[in-house]
Amino acid sequence: MKHALLVPTDFSENAWVAAQYAAELAKKYDWNIQILHVYQTFSRLLATQEFKDEVSKHNIAAAEDDMEIFYNRFKEAYPDIDSTAACMEGNLNDIVLSLIDENSIKFIVTGTKGASGLVNVAIGSNTYELIRHSPIGVLAVPANYGEFRLEKIGVLTNFKDNDIDILDEFIARTSPSLKVSLLHINEAPRRPNSEDITFWKEKVMKALGSNEVTYHDYEMVNRLDVNIPITYAVERLVEDEDVDVLLVSYTRKSFFRNLFSRSLPKVIANNLKVPTFFKKVD
Repeated sequence: MKHALLVPTDFSENAWVAAQYAAELAKKYDWNIQILHVYQTFSRLLATQEFKDEVSKHNIAAAEDDMEIFYNRFKEAYPDIDSTAACMEGNLNDIVLSLIDENSIKFIVTGTKGASGLVNVAIGSNTYELIRHSPIGVLAVPANYGEFRLEKIGVLTNFKDNDIDILDEFIARTSPSLKVSLLHINEAPRRPNSEDITFWKEKVMKALGSNEVTYHDYEMVNRLDVNIPITYAVERLVEDEDVDVLLVSYTRKSFFRNLFSRSLPKVIANNLKVPTFFKKVD
């Protein structure tokens, strides 16, 4: 059985960008594509059953019509990729988790903003919930993403084994030939010393079995006269190292917890030009 990429869609242009990225990834590694739309039926308590049934029929028909348009567009653009499309009723998070259990899915690939246009929820509530619960992580593709490329990956590191775990997991699902860049944000004057950096690089190289590992950091300045937000630091690191995918691991005790839950999603949606792989780890 071929491996597959699961691509949830709400039929928005952001979802189309994510589907295009998934298609290029599928072509690179000879994977299938599974496009999924999840809808919810009308459930207002005071409504009659007859009214609920009519609304439900309308929602199902609308979802299937939109999926037909979206899927035809996809097949026309990528006729050589094995793909399927389905509309399912229920909770997106529950359905995706069920599909992961039943299928050989490599990644969930999704856009960073939905059709709702909620500016204050830049990453989209559906994507955020998937990131929080998915055991295989989520590849979030920014709406402004351009030409596909996957040669170098960067991981936001705080010199913890979780960083090695997410690197090892991503490389195992893709290719051991990927170059790796360790990206660290430090607050002045607490920059790691050169011995610690060298030790960490060597540990990562040994764990991955790769010599293609570099290190780059960015110093945060937090004074009354100078205040560089952490989102800007992430953006600079990604651009300076020219990475194709950014990896971010998340734990309840992680240094990146606040970054994950507040700032980073906004950066992805509004600034970064590279897809980001989020993985929650225990």
